[in-house]
Amino acid sequence: MKYHIPQALVTGQEKKAESTYLLSFHAPEIAKDAQPGQFVHIKTIEAYDPLLRRPISICYVDREKGLVVLWYQVVGKGTKLLSSLKTGDSIDVIGPLGRGFDTAISGEKIYLIGGGIGIAPLIFLAQSLKEENNITAFFGGKNKEQLLPVNQLTSINCELATEDGSIGHQGFVTDLLLRRLALEKPARAYACGPNGMLEQTALITRKHNLPLQVSLESVMACGVGACLGCTCEKGSSGEEGWVKVCKEGPVFWEDEVKLL
Repeated sequence: MKYHIPQALVTGQEKKAESTYLLSFHAPEIAKDAQPGQFVHIKTIEAYDPLLRRPISICYVDREKGLVVLWYQVVGKGTKLLSSLKTGDSIDVIGPLGRGFDTAISGEKIYLIGGGIGIAPLIFLAQSLKEENNITAFFGGKNKEQLLPVNQLTSINCELATEDGSIGHQGFVTDLLLRRLALEKPARAYACGPNGMLEQTALITRKHNLPLQVSLESVMACGVGACLGCTCEKGSSGEEGWVKVCKEGPVFWEDEVKLL
């Protein structure tokens, strides 16, 4: 069930790097029902500019306290306005929205592959799966500043990669995935990040016959499947056509959508 909370109380806002922030707000209904991989749709200002809401993946929830945490990056006017909010302000939120990850798995070895701000929904997923599974995460970014929230948000085993070599492996996160797959075979993998990273991850997991779920990033308008603004071409698992990322996703099995 989705909820519209016109005045959700902001309980915290912390700048983590040059353009990335952690924001928490009080929304018990959303915190209770949200599943890993789902998102919220936020109206950043009461005026009409910017007109559209901003879709942001849920990074973490505290169900007991009724808190929802977002890890987001400032990329335009809407997220710039969001970054100006302070504790005690309120935001207009709709959520949880979309199709989340399949979490019906236990007693297995699982890989999480995240790039940049795409790491955010994998934090929530790790929170959900870590008690019953053996999880290894491979997280990558341009530099160590982009990965600063990782240690704060999760206690799972993480291997890090940065393009500039400022922390962890110098290179791409898929390098870490390839290296580990040469040593062992997990039961499933989950990924979220830039399209190029998802494409490479899909190529690797197909070669190793490893089931993969991906969370897609897309520009959205309505967020509920009405406007058809976030359509994505179907993959090899069914008939030709298009899927709506906001409603039928943002999470898909990798063969349900065309990544390559």
